[in-house]
Amino acid sequence: MALDIQELIDWIEDGGHEPATVRDANFQPARLGTLRSRTSAAYKGINTLIQREGSQDFFWKSTIRDLDESDWEERKLDIHHIFPKSWCDKQGIPASRYNSILNKTPISFKANRMIGGKAPSEYLVQLQKHDSVQLDDAGMNAILATHQIDAITLRQDDFESFMASRQRMILAKIEAAMGKPVLAVDDSAFSDVTDEDE
Repeated sequence: MALDIQELIDWIEDGGHEPATVRDANFQPARLGTLRSRTSAAYKGINTLIQREGSQDFFWKSTIRDLDESDWEERKLDIHHIFPKSWCDKQGIPASRYNSILNKTPISFKANRMIGGKAPSEYLVQLQKHDSVQLDDAGMNAILATHQIDAITLRQDDFESFMASRQRMILAKIEAAMGKPVLAVDDSAFSDVTDEDE
């Protein structure tokens, strides 16, 4: 850490060489399937990256920057499951899979309550028809895209295809943020080893 700080200061103040930590940074793609702990720096980083890219809430249709502070309890954001836990349990999907950051995204308390334990194909229709939302499929799909969510696999309740497509999309954002490619990954390679289960 001491070396990191000095190299960073030199880089900022004197236009010195890029710090070794930045130059040598890498990300292991398979790690996305094992990130479950809210205290993990990588977990927080991915959540921040999604919000920074302008993710819109499923219910309020606005970004975190645009959320109205009135009725804060209903509007506050947290990281919630996209395929609900209870739905996954009924499908026999292990918690080590559905608790991954790949199956989570920042959404409001109100949206999460409406999702409940329903299948995505069901809760998306319910959200879209709500008096305060009133979106057609294209409108909701555009919101889902801001979360790096493939609407087709989500609307088909296809958990495995959803996880593979979301991994590809999030990895693309990580590569863009790092300014370099990450190693190629087998979409089906998800480990049960975890930073820490929630």
